[in-house]
Amino acid sequence: TDTKADGAIASRAVISSSAVIRPALRHVAEKISSADDAGALRLFIPLMRCIRGVLKRLFTAQAQSGAGGGGGGGVNVMNAGDAQSFDALKSACIKFLEIVVVCFSSRAQPGSSAGRRARQQVTSSEDFALEDLPMGHPIITRQSLEEIGEDAFTVLRGLVTIGGQVKVDSGVISDVMLSLGLDANGQGSSPTAAILGILRPNSLTFLEIESTMQKAAIEANDDDEFPALDRTNIDTDFNLNQKSYALAINAVSMLSTNRPTFFLDSATCLAMRTLDPPVIEQSSLTKAAIMSVKSHLRASCLTLLRNSLSVTMRAADILHKALASDVCGMEIQADKALKMAKQAAALKTAGRAARNRAAIYYEWEGGGDQSNDMNNTNMKVDALSSKRRRAGDDALERMRAAKAARGLGNGIQLPNSMADASELILINLGNLPSSRAAATIGDKKSKSQTSDQKRRRPFTLDYFVDVIMTNGDSLASDENRWYGRDGGDAWVMDISALVSEDEGDDDEEMSGSTSAAHKSSKKRAPAPVTFTLDMKTANAVDATSKSETNEDVQLFKDQCDVAASDAFERILKRSRTVRDKSTADFANQIAARLAWSLNKVKPMNELKEANDGLAKGLIQISEKHEKSDTKNMIEGAKSFAEQYPLVASSIQFDLETKAQNVSSIENDTSTSSSSLIPSLTQRLLNEAYLDVDKAELGDEEAKTGGGRYEKTLELYISSVLQACNGADDKPADMRKKKIASTASSSLTKDLSQFPILTEKSLELASLLCDIDGITKKSDASKRATNQNLATVAATNAAKAAAEKRARTILGALRDAAFQRSKFEVRRNAVNCAVGIAAGRLPASHFVEEKGLQLVCNILYPKASDLADHVVAAATSELERAADYAIKNNDRITEANKEAQSQKSNQHLNPMLPQSDAEKTALDIVRKPANLFIALCIKRPEMIEAFLKTSCRGGAGVLAKAVRINMPKLARATAKKYGAPKMALQVADLASETETPLLLSFMDNLAPGTGSPPSQDLIDACLKIQSGRTIDGEIDPRYIIPVISGMKRSELEARLPEFVAVEDNVFRASLRRMSERLARQTFSFREEPENEPLLGMTLCEQMVYLHRMDFAAASLPQKKYLEAIRFCLEDDEVYTDRVIMAALDHISGTFLNGESLPLAYMRTIILTCSKHETLHSWICHELLPRLIKGRVYNDKRQWEGWMRCAKMLESGDAGVSSLDAIERLPEEYYHIYRSKYPAKKHG
Repeated sequence: TDTKADGAIASRAVISSSAVIRPALRHVAEKISSADDAGALRLFIPLMRCIRGVLKRLFTAQAQSGAGGGGGGGVNVMNAGDAQSFDALKSACIKFLEIVVVCFSSRAQPGSSAGRRARQQVTSSEDFALEDLPMGHPIITRQSLEEIGEDAFTVLRGLVTIGGQVKVDSGVISDVMLSLGLDANGQGSSPTAAILGILRPNSLTFLEIESTMQKAAIEANDDDEFPALDRTNIDTDFNLNQKSYALAINAVSMLSTNRPTFFLDSATCLAMRTLDPPVIEQSSLTKAAIMSVKSHLRASCLTLLRNSLSVTMRAADILHKALASDVCGMEIQADKALKMAKQAAALKTAGRAARNRAAIYYEWEGGGDQSNDMNNTNMKVDALSSKRRRAGDDALERMRAAKAARGLGNGIQLPNSMADASELILINLGNLPSSRAAATIGDKKSKSQTSDQKRRRPFTLDYFVDVIMTNGDSLASDENRWYGRDGGDAWVMDISALVSEDEGDDDEEMSGSTSAAHKSSKKRAPAPVTFTLDMKTANAVDATSKSETNEDVQLFKDQCDVAASDAFERILKRSRTVRDKSTADFANQIAARLAWSLNKVKPMNELKEANDGLAKGLIQISEKHEKSDTKNMIEGAKSFAEQYPLVASSIQFDLETKAQNVSSIENDTSTSSSSLIPSLTQRLLNEAYLDVDKAELGDEEAKTGGGRYEKTLELYISSVLQACNGADDKPADMRKKKIASTASSSLTKDLSQFPILTEKSLELASLLCDIDGITKKSDASKRATNQNLATVAATNAAKAAAEKRARTILGALRDAAFQRSKFEVRRNAVNCAVGIAAGRLPASHFVEEKGLQLVCNILYPKASDLADHVVAAATSELERAADYAIKNNDRITEANKEAQSQKSNQHLNPMLPQSDAEKTALDIVRKPANLFIALCIKRPEMIEAFLKTSCRGGAGVLAKAVRINMPKLARATAKKYGAPKMALQVADLASETETPLLLSFMDNLAPGTGSPPSQDLIDACLKIQSGRTIDGEIDPRYIIPVISGMKRSELEARLPEFVAVEDNVFRASLRRMSERLARQTFSFREEPENEPLLGMTLCEQMVYLHRMDFAAASLPQKKYLEAIRFCLEDDEVYTDRVIMAALDHISGTFLNGESLPLAYMRTIILTCSKHETLHSWICHELLPRLIKGRVYNDKRQWEGWMRCAKMLESGDAGVSSLDAIERLPEEYYHIYRSKYPAKKHG
């Protein structure tokens, strides 16, 4: 890959690389097929490096070595030897580029059938195309390699059209590398990206020139489809010489035939270059080389025009116009080639006679110019051989027709017409071999026995028909079944003439008295046959009609059931093989009517297998949804299937046969009309819906077919469920995957056509939304290290299919709610959708979110009646959640107490579940609460019912779930309607028992961050507070949400109100005051003149708590002191720095003449006990400052000062208050020492 290496050596290396690509790719494909993804990648990465190195030499070596030029010619700065070696390298690289396109493209013709192509096209073992690369590898994909092939082919077209490689702008290179994620050296995360980084700039540059040329022709109103290209202003990196030009033309021509997908582009490229050939003025080629290139282009165009693909790919007109132009002057050759191409294209769909005529024509055409005897002899031999072969074929056909007429050979098929079938049987009566016919009569050893005694089994019409059809092979058939083939065995055939004939033959053998002529004439005489009704069967029928019971009657009934089941199965199978859609629909109608009529007949053969599979699947579904409300519906469907086995087996058979024929249905051009024909399942449901005696049923029963229609619909949906569950259980089973896909798609179509959709049936269909099992299996396969790539891919595909089915069911519910005219169906669809969104019906989290969006964003806004249905269903779901919470309240309470006793930390988040039982309950009630919240946003008056239901006695877990999700409701309604309006409205709707949830709502109305609460919201909260008093006392809880936006002066005045309430309310008020002032926590702000201060910092809270006039607020002194202690004990919020800032501010105002608060020295003493880090500051700063302010003049404060000094005098941590004590005036020093004498040392 060194661009400075010798060109001759590099050209040989490129030739070797060309021979490596196909074998290496085949090895990569084998590794992928054997699921060795790592081994495939180990081979693939070096191969991509090899391709990148060769392409790098082609597009960089010439430019770097100066072999290119501008304006088409360029200046070659190399010597002759270097130029020759690089020309050889250039030719080898172009051949290599051709191989890259062949390997990285598809050999399929666009629009052709894959199956037909696989049968018709036989490829060489040396060839490699994208079809040979197995799918499933995460990196080595057909798409990435196809991009390389397309770019390489575009580069080849550019080389032929331009005559060299156009100079690429550096900006294009950088953009392409950036889009592919390549670094400056052209390296990226994907092995193919580096190759695209080399090819794509060159291909884009040519495409830009091509589009510019076409645009210029359009603007100039030029009718010429192939305008000439001005190459004088095109800069090239390198130009092609005669050899490399020939290789490029060959490459484009070869790709057009071997890769039909490139045929049209190749033909257009060669035709354009043929009409605009290279000239000496714009090329570095010699005159002889230009003539050679022109001849090569014309020959390539003629070859492509002669190919039948030129007609099928619509390139014939382009090639013919190029060859017939004045530049080429080959109109006669072009006409002949086009005629041959059209004839070859027509022969692809022609009959045998046309192909035979064409073969003779081509033989004559091929030998027209040669008249030697050898060729003539060969033609005669071929003609005779063909004639002999046709004669043999005709004789074989005549023989087969004669044997079919006689009923011999391999047997015959009876005509559909009963009259024709009877006539054919009677005609063949004389052709039955006498030896076999005699053998059926019985043992001829005893001549004295009568024919009835000799006969082992009755010779019936059906018996004789089977003999004719099988040429006597049915003589060893089962003798136990005497009723079969629609009553054929009920007829007895009298063949006494054949018996007497055989007996006469035996007498002749013994006596020899009968002549040969008489014997021959007797055999040629027609055998008289008499049919009589078998009385045994007739007696059984008569006894059955009289309700008698005996063995013959039971046998008759059993045989009737067997015959009915057999005939029913034949009707179903025939409906699946007939081509006429109307006939198939007629068969479905008959089968549907019979399935309900033969309600006690058991299925046989394939129908029995289908019925057993359905029963097994229903059991699995019932076990899966053991704890769900839908289990009873599954059990009901299973019992109904046992009652009507033919109906159940027909439904399952219909699903399986649909999956088998899905490919043919997709390829059928008449699907648009055939899709309107009802399926067998639809016919069964129609029969169940219509075959009801309305007079014997009530209104509700008549609407659902007396229960039979409803049960059938549930059975059908259950069959679809078991098909989808089977696909999820075995993701790699392609048959089950196809059945599930067909069943789910059929279900959605059928749900839109059924006359009635009951709520139970829709709930059953919603079980398709429960995809937790396949989701967990997919996640586990991704985490497992021992899973191969194919298993992981199959599991992920099964998960994607399950998600698609779930979305499809949601779409079916939407359509039922929108398009149905019956009130019950619309309501049932809404109830089911709400049940999915509320978690009542089993569904995964992904589907529940989709269901919530369906209910709130689609169903609710559609129409007012749908909105009312949604609200009613959501209310019912919320009531159900409240009932669940009340029912499990005691169990949850006990579990919480047990969990709390095992946890040492009691400061837990109250919104978190305290036990597993509470966590489970929260998950259940959270979903209907979220649904109701979403509807409350659209209809705020629903908040009253929301609060009332959530605050029912014993429904604590529901109230907790509501509080957890209250921010969604409060913020959404505040954004839509305004926070003040919603606060007042909800306060009016809430009663006293609902106050906790009202406070939670108001607490979330105020914004937690950003701008402070508006004055309108503050006024609304003050209004609510004044209107919801308790025994004439206002409740400060109603203004806590907005106190961060209230003025500090107002908060100072209201501070006693917060101190007087419970500790948790007091703590919440303090937190709210300072929530927006985190940066000013340790400062006491000075009041500005124009703008009032909002909220309180932590430092200000401590200061104002000390300065509070508790007596004027009618607060006990004890409550005042406890409030300060409460803050000091919360050392996580009120840290040592906060306390120091507050004490420092108060001491500073004391020096300015203000008196110390009552609890000031008490706070200092408590601080000494709580915060050892402040001892040094207290000893050296605070106590001396208090002496300076003459603290000893206040008796209470002086007493506190002395106690504090005594606590710190000992200096346990190296800090002592002795320095402050010694600063006392002498009088007060003696007072201090008289009370606290100094310790004597030594």
